[in-house]
Amino acid sequence: MASAKQPNAESSKSHDHASEAASVDTQLSAPGDLGPDDGHRIFNVYSTTSFTNYRISQSDDKATLYYVRASTFTPGKPEITFHVGERGGPVVGIANFLKFSSQSKIGLGDPAEPLKMVWEDLKKESKDHSKYRFETTVDDARRGFLWKRTRSIGVEGSVPNKFSESNFKLVDEQTGELLGIYSTNGIKSIKKQGKFQLNKNYGPEFDLMFLLTGMTLLERLQRRKHARGGGGGGGGGG
Repeated sequence: MASAKQPNAESSKSHDHASEAASVDTQLSAPGDLGPDDGHRIFNVYSTTSFTNYRISQSDDKATLYYVRASTFTPGKPEITFHVGERGGPVVGIANFLKFSSQSKIGLGDPAEPLKMVWEDLKKESKDHSKYRFETTVDDARRGFLWKRTRSIGVEGSVPNKFSESNFKLVDEQTGELLGIYSTNGIKSIKKQGKFQLNKNYGPEFDLMFLLTGMTLLERLQRRKHARGGGGGGGGGG
């Protein structure tokens, strides 16, 4: 069973400096620079009929790539489960929300085969939930990545809603390179929630990690909104 390694003090300091340098959207890339290439892909996120689960498809394929089940009041079940294709398809990833914590455990694989699971941590890096960090292995090396809230860069150069909490960018922690984006669809559609854009092709495991951590952020954000509105929320923590 694999788990994320924590960086030493010196690397943490260098990571902090890189993170600060990448905090301004315009330092990363102008919207017009996000043109298509071999790694540029768009993933659409839709709510199901019940508005509790989701379907993810690639923009060039109407078929469901992942069915995302979100569980709130089901003890013993992950809060997020990724099925290949439709509901009931093979499980390839999960997210467990730790109780009384903003941390999530991200699991790649099927919990039915625990010895094959690869576990990573998705941790909050800011008090206002605007920055989260995870590590994963890319090209046989451990690397850190940051999901950061954005108000100026949208999918495919669009301008996001500046008042929304649901727009995020993914950056390489060390280099500050912009790797991906999520933009909410706002009120444009009842079922279409938003779009992910991934600018790099690091392989299928990274694709899954990108989508799984992104959906974890969005689901936790929805639960915080419900809790603020007095609608409960479940799932534990921020």
